[in-house]
Amino acid sequence: MKKLLAIFLFALGLFADSVNGWTQLHEAIYKEDMKRIENLIKSGADVEASSKAGITPLLMAVKIRNLDIVKYLVEHGADVDDEDNNGMTALHYAVGERRVNIVKYLLKHDADINAQNRYGITPLHQAAYMGDVKMIDLLLKLGADPNIKNALGMNPCQLAYAKHRFLVAKYMQSFTKGECVVGNN
Repeated sequence: MKKLLAIFLFALGLFADSVNGWTQLHEAIYKEDMKRIENLIKSGADVEASSKAGITPLLMAVKIRNLDIVKYLVEHGADVDDEDNNGMTALHYAVGERRVNIVKYLLKHDADINAQNRYGITPLHQAAYMGDVKMIDLLLKLGADPNIKNALGMNPCQLAYAKHRFLVAKYMQSFTKGECVVGNN
């Protein structure tokens, strides 16, 4: 009986079924197969299942830049603040993919704008590192803290400066406490 149940659950995509730990839901998201995603979730697929790298279905949906799938997953219980094995949240992924629409959606659904990964990097650090002024401006307007320091003791402005993004650092300097110079507290 247990074996039959396991086969049934495997067929529904409730168990990881690949080398990288993807479930059938992960695969359907990767292929952007909305009908299959809907059927799997209606059948009880776990929207919080994570791969070996800690990638949840929501993180995958953000990575492939599909707002419709992101919305569907959040509407069906996906936690907007789930993290991968490096502490990266959906918001980190959305900033990294430069997806303003997904960033706004996640923040509207209470994503932690100041979430730090295992290296202390916030979404604002990430935007500063990338030199994405549009994203920096959006995050600051929506409440990102420009004074949070990463594991190296740098705030986002200092990180931009260290990466030779001097115009970005100059723009951010007015938002930070103190100087925007690497190593300066």
